[in-house]
Amino acid sequence: MKKKITLSLLCSLATVFGCQSPGTTQQQQPNLYYDVAGFINGQVQLLAQQDPSVTKAMQVDGEEEVRTTKEVDWAQELELFIQADINKPAYRLSYITSRPDSLTYEYRVRPDEDLPVRYLRIRLNTAGGQPEEIEAKLLTENKLYQSEKNLLLRSGAVGGAWRVQSYQIRGYQELVVSDRKPFSISGQIN
Repeated sequence: MKKKITLSLLCSLATVFGCQSPGTTQQQQPNLYYDVAGFINGQVQLLAQQDPSVTKAMQVDGEEEVRTTKEVDWAQELELFIQADINKPAYRLSYITSRPDSLTYEYRVRPDEDLPVRYLRIRLNTAGGQPEEIEAKLLTENKLYQSEKNLLLRSGAVGGAWRVQSYQIRGYQELVVSDRKPFSISGQIN
């Protein structure tokens, strides 16, 4: 009986400490690029608290629909902007950075890289250094499918807080067996 308890205890300890050997604790590296995901996640929380309505215009393959609603899952609504964040360990040397002025960050994928985020630009406001505009181009290509998404998000002061005011996603999807289908989604947050 004593042997079973000791073996059980050893197995439990091995499970708890087995993956943690001295010196292997991984330190999080600081962001190399502008933290788009951090900004968008903060906006998702703020919008969920404020619960504003949004007027959305959606156009797919020539058909258009416009509606205003308060029932919005902001995390899902702004997901593509989170996908535009390039602060991933694998991307650390994959982008060329330029600063056309002190308020603008531009990132372009290096010519020898094949990553979905091809271009990212963040323009900050002069007063508080918050993003006024985030623009990105996402491209996915393989033998069966091609998709391009051009993103634009605008923010500004609303009721004493810095908040997303509008967003736009334009692009196309194309399967090898079908024609290119252009689409456009724009949202105006009220």
